[in-house]
Amino acid sequence: MSFENFLNWTVSIDCGSNLGNYQGQIKSVDGINQTLTLKHAFHNGILIDEEFILLKAKDIIDLNLLSQPGSSFQIPKTINKKSSNYEQSQQQLKAAPIANNGSKSSDINASQSNRSRSSKSWSDEATNENETNEEGRLRYHMDPPNISSLKNSSIIQPSSMQDKYRCDQMILEHNNGPIEYEQIQLPVPSTKKYLTDEGLIIPAINTELRDRLFNSAEYYGYSLERRVESMGRCTSDMCLHLLGGTQRLLVKNRHQHPTIVVLACLTEIQGAYAISAGRILASKNIQIYLYVPPNLTTIRSNIIENELKLFRTTQGIITNNVSDLPRSPVDLILNGLDAANNSDSVLFAKPWYRDIVQYCSRLQASVIGVDPPLDGGAIECKYSLVPLLPLVAMSSKNVGRLYLCDLGFGQKVFQHLQIRYASPFGAKSFVALHDN
Repeated sequence: MSFENFLNWTVSIDCGSNLGNYQGQIKSVDGINQTLTLKHAFHNGILIDEEFILLKAKDIIDLNLLSQPGSSFQIPKTINKKSSNYEQSQQQLKAAPIANNGSKSSDINASQSNRSRSSKSWSDEATNENETNEEGRLRYHMDPPNISSLKNSSIIQPSSMQDKYRCDQMILEHNNGPIEYEQIQLPVPSTKKYLTDEGLIIPAINTELRDRLFNSAEYYGYSLERRVESMGRCTSDMCLHLLGGTQRLLVKNRHQHPTIVVLACLTEIQGAYAISAGRILASKNIQIYLYVPPNLTTIRSNIIENELKLFRTTQGIITNNVSDLPRSPVDLILNGLDAANNSDSVLFAKPWYRDIVQYCSRLQASVIGVDPPLDGGAIECKYSLVPLLPLVAMSSKNVGRLYLCDLGFGQKVFQHLQIRYASPFGAKSFVALHDN
């Protein structure tokens, strides 16, 4: 739509604090000289004596369409009517003859009465016209095609249009050069890489390099207990995120507090991760059912024994019988039962493991794998949390959507192995990973 289609439209133009506001009808538009001519123009609400007013495009800050030609909306011209009525009444008052028996007084009263009626009728007319003007201004101001057509025409230069930014959008320019999305670099380039939601590149590592990173962390003072606590905290944050944040834990929603089933292996570190997460969730008044395999008289790891001791301080329920687990409703299942050193063939030979697999498939609740094995295990997971960095050989069979957990290791842990590392987590303790 060219600007010729807007001739005789009634507009309101903002030219800033110096030049003020103008209202009037568009008489002509000069696209070459970038000027706009108004007729019947008002300046800051006062009628201009000149027949036409010329505005430059560079002076125009904002332009609003008020009405189109032929509509009932018109710029009020009753200011002249008010002054003419007032002058006429004054002339009648001066010309009133002096007569006996109060004729002068009666004429003055009549003149004042006429002036009062004239002022009243003008006020009512202006009020009605202002209401009509306001309705017309809102109607045409809220019409996006009309505004975009005129603003996109050549009368307004692109430089005069102000950019709009969101409240969370950075508007300040930085002088640090382009953003580097590959902030984690290994000594030997990885054959598999992932992407975060922000576009950061996360390289995958093998199990040998992961073990060396864990040893480097213990060398700098990050003990196994710290790692288990960090992993448990991250897993609990992930569960709360999937449960709907803090809304499910409000006092007014105590009638529908979530229920989570935790499956924990008592021989591998994945079991300690799951028990730690279950303890943190149980401390938030979430109903936790902790399942541990039966027929295990001794626990091979002190860290798992300590985590069980801490879990018993909560209101969580510990059981080794599948029949004691809730049937419904269950919001989430934390799977710390499948581990890298537990093969499916060995576990399927045990009746309790087959019962757990059937229980999870029949329950149809979302399963979160806590540092699952490379093949994902027999229990199909919808989400999986991995610590530190993802593994190269990890299959997407039963792993589901992959998330990376922040263990809070310092950069010297990575620099010790010639790894350039910058945290990709931002304000969260976990980030989603996507195949590159």
